[in-house]
Amino acid sequence: GIAAMLMGEYEHSVDAKGRFFVPAKLRSELGKTFVITKGVDGCIDVYPMDAWDRLQQSFAQQTLPKKKARDVSRFLFGNSMEVEPDKQGRILLPQTLRKFADEGLATIIGTGTKAEIWDTKRYEAYSSEVESDVAAIVEDLEI
Repeated sequence: GIAAMLMGEYEHSVDAKGRFFVPAKLRSELGKTFVITKGVDGCIDVYPMDAWDRLQQSFAQQTLPKKKARDVSRFLFGNSMEVEPDKQGRILLPQTLRKFADEGLATIIGTGTKAEIWDTKRYEAYSSEVESDVAAIVEDLEI
């Protein structure tokens, strides 16, 4: 079947223990357990298991030089972990990923096939930086 679309933007605090609340709407689409890993834009990527499996398969099919394959493998898999929200809907961000969302406030956004957790200040700066470029592209998509 067609995968659920992850959408929306939600802001929550990261507590002193590194726990972060994932909204019910996103949790229902991410599934009971999902994978968090280092994202390419200075955020945390959040993958439903099926999307994570597709990413692993796609990586396995790449014909990269051995060193580059090791580099990518370390980036993707060395920083990843499977998480399961607690009864309050919170996930524990490991110390290695906490620097991406450790300012007290973090924003989680759905980006279609995955979600992203951003430090809120960094996300706001990024958004204002790309807004006009993105708006022009979206305008061309309108039907």
